[in-house]
Amino acid sequence: MFKVVHDDVQCHDVLFPACSKAMYDFFYQNGTDHSNCLDNINRALGTNRNIIQPINFFMNTRVEENGKIVIAKPLSKAGDQLTLRALENCIIGISACSVSEADTNSGNCTSLEVTIDEIEGN
Repeated sequence: MFKVVHDDVQCHDVLFPACSKAMYDFFYQNGTDHSNCLDNINRALGTNRNIIQPINFFMNTRVEENGKIVIAKPLSKAGDQLTLRALENCIIGISACSVSEADTNSGNCTSLEVTIDEIEGN
């Protein structure tokens, strides 16, 4: 579906589903009005899925010997880039991570810049 053309960080996560109000309630007891990727992506795509399995670009996770999945501080820094080439037509939903309660964003949620270029004949 996509080809990685450029990747400054080369560390991404495919283990965690999109965060949700239920996740925030379970871990932090604050899900009621908390922004979350599940709602953001469903809203953007006009869908109502219970689970969305994203690719969490720039998210640094590791699996410990006991099987526990740990979210570590990001290896990325401001200005790092990832360039993908779509190999077929697709619809994607994008959400900037809103977890300020964990190391996912080093406690500081920020926006991201997304640029879409159309390349004829590719």
